[in-house]
Amino acid sequence: MMFEASPVHFFERAPSQTELIDRFARKLTYLRISVTDRCNMRCDYCRPSADAYQAEPRSHILQFEEIERIVEVAASLGVSKVRITGGEPLVRRDLPKLIEKIASIDDITDLAMTSNATYLAKHAQELKNAGLNRINISLDTLNPLRFQKLTGGELAPVLAGIQATKNAGFVPIKLNTVLMKGINDDEVADLIDFASDIGATIRFIELMPMKQGLDWEKHYISIDDVLAQENVQARVDIALMQTGNTAARYLPLKSGKGDVGFIMPMSERFCEGCNRLRLTADGGLRSCLPADDQLNLRDLMRNGGSDEDIRSTFLRSALIKPEVGIYNFDGDTEKRSMIHIGG
Repeated sequence: MMFEASPVHFFERAPSQTELIDRFARKLTYLRISVTDRCNMRCDYCRPSADAYQAEPRSHILQFEEIERIVEVAASLGVSKVRITGGEPLVRRDLPKLIEKIASIDDITDLAMTSNATYLAKHAQELKNAGLNRINISLDTLNPLRFQKLTGGELAPVLAGIQATKNAGFVPIKLNTVLMKGINDDEVADLIDFASDIGATIRFIELMPMKQGLDWEKHYISIDDVLAQENVQARVDIALMQTGNTAARYLPLKSGKGDVGFIMPMSERFCEGCNRLRLTADGGLRSCLPADDQLNLRDLMRNGGSDEDIRSTFLRSALIKPEVGIYNFDGDTEKRSMIHIGG
C-alpha cells in the first residue's frame, strides 16, 4: 500500500531550493534505496509472519531505469551516498546491472549495499567489478540452530558469503547485529571476537518496533545493558565511547586492531544528525524511517512526470522530514514493517 504525505503550507517553497535541506537545517546527502520487498529469510524483527506478510506485486516495484533516473535527480540535489537495501537485494535479478548504472552517475561517491550474505559467495566479485564500494552484512548469531530459528535460513552460506566479500576486496566489511533480549544478547562477546578475527567491524543495533506482531518490550535490550556485561567490558574500552550526531558510536578493542560500533535508535536518538531519505521498492520517497508519510515517485514517473517534477518531490520530502522520528508501531494503524520500507 502506498502512503501519501498530506500537503502542507511550506511546500510552495520547495521548487526554489537547490539542495536537500530540511526545516531544521539538516543537509540530506544520503539515499537508501530498497530494490525489493522480498527476502529469502524471515528474520523475526523485520518480516511479519507468513499469514500477515504480502509482498507488492512485481508490477508495482520500480524498474532499474526508474531507479537510475531517480538517483540522477537526487545527485543533482547534492546526494552523494547511496545504499542498496531490501528485503534481500540479491533476490532481485541482475542487481549488478543496477549497481553499474548508479556507480556511473556523477557525484555519487559512495555506493554501498546491505545484505544477508546468502548469495554473496556467488555475486561478491561481480558486485565489486560493477562499482559497489562497501557491503554491510547482517549477522545476528553464530549458533547454527539459533540462526535457523531466527531467520529460517542456514548459517553456512552466510559465513561463505562473508569470506567471499573479503576475498573480493571490499573494505571495510561491517557486520550488523540486531540485539534481542533472551535471543542473542548472550553472544555479544563471541560476535566481537569473530569480527576481530576476520578483520571486520561489528555493530550492535538496538531492536526497533518496526514489524507487525513483534513483542518489542519483551525482547528490547539497551546498549547500556549490553555494555554492562563483564565479557564485553573485557573487550572494548568503554571510557573512549565517541560522541556526536552520527548513528553509530564506536569503541576501540582492548586487544588487537579495530573497533566495535553501537547504534542506539531507541535509547540515544541521533535524529539531530540524520541526513537520510529512503526510497521504497514500490517508489515511495520517505523522509523518516518510522514516519509513514511518503511521496509517490513511481506513479509520478509512470504518469509522465518530468525530472523537474521528481526534483520538486525530493525537495518537498525534505521539507516534511520530522525533527524527531517517533517509534510507535501500532498494529491498528497502517504502519509498514521494515521489510516493506528497506533496512
